[in-house]
Amino acid sequence: MLALPTRVQAQDWDYGVWAGFTNYFGDLNTRTSFEYMGPGAGAFARYNFNTRLAWKNGFNYGKVSFSDEASPDPFQRARNLSFSSNILELTSQIEINFFRFEPRKDRYKFTPYLTFGVSGFYFNPKAELDGETYALQPVGTEGQNDEATGKKPYSRFGFAIPVGGGFKYRFHPAWTLGVELGVRVTFTDYLDDVSTTYPANVYSFAVPRNIAEALSDRSGEVGEPIGYAGKQRGMSNKKDQFLFFGLSLSYTILKERCPWPSRIL
Repeated sequence: MLALPTRVQAQDWDYGVWAGFTNYFGDLNTRTSFEYMGPGAGAFARYNFNTRLAWKNGFNYGKVSFSDEASPDPFQRARNLSFSSNILELTSQIEINFFRFEPRKDRYKFTPYLTFGVSGFYFNPKAELDGETYALQPVGTEGQNDEATGKKPYSRFGFAIPVGGGFKYRFHPAWTLGVELGVRVTFTDYLDDVSTTYPANVYSFAVPRNIAEALSDRSGEVGEPIGYAGKQRGMSNKKDQFLFFGLSLSYTILKERCPWPSRIL
C-alpha cells in the first residue's frame, strides 16, 4: 500500500451580484406580455456542496407594473385599471448542475443548471389618480375596509416557489459569469390589487366619489362606467406571478485543503 498525501482545492462559497429585468403576470397582464418590464437586481451567497449541487441564498429587488390600456381584450381596456409595485425578496434555492463544475479545470468550467426553492417577498401596489400616487391596499378597492362585509385587507407580505434555470461559465478560477431566468409562483392574487369583484360602495360617476370608489372603478375615465357591486373585477382562481431575468457575476473563495491520504493498492 502506498499513501500519497495530496492538496485539494475546495470551492465552498461564492458571492455575487446580478442585474436585469423583472416582469409580472396576473389579472392585468393575462397574455404574457413583456411590454411593462421593470428593472431588477440583487445579491447572493452560494454554498457549493460538490460539483453538481449548490445552495443559494439571495436578496432581490424588482419593479413590476402594468396597465389595462396595453391589453387587446375589450373588457380590460374598458376596466382601465393600472398599478406599479416594488418587490423586495428573500430567497433560498437549490441549484442542480447538469455537468461537473470545478475551478481550474477547463473541462468543467461551464454548465447549465436548474433551480428551485422558497421565497418570501414584500409588495405594495400603487396607482396614480389626479396627479397623486396612492397605495392601494389601505384604500380597499374591493371593499376590504367595509365594516358591513367584514372583509379584511390582504397582506403585503407573500410567499412564492421560485423555479427556473440558467447557465454559468467560469472564465477565471475565482470568477464566474451567469445568466438566469427564475419565475416566482406566488400564493397571492393581489400583487396587482385586482382579484375578485367590485365592492358594494362603487357609485355612479354622476355623484361625488371618495378615493376608494374612484380607484376601484376607473372605467368612466375612458368610456361608460362598467363597475357595479358584485361584478367580476379580476380572476380570483389564478394567482399572480413574477419573474427575474439577468446576468450575474460571482467570486469564489478558493481554499487549499489537505485531505486524507489517497490509497493506491
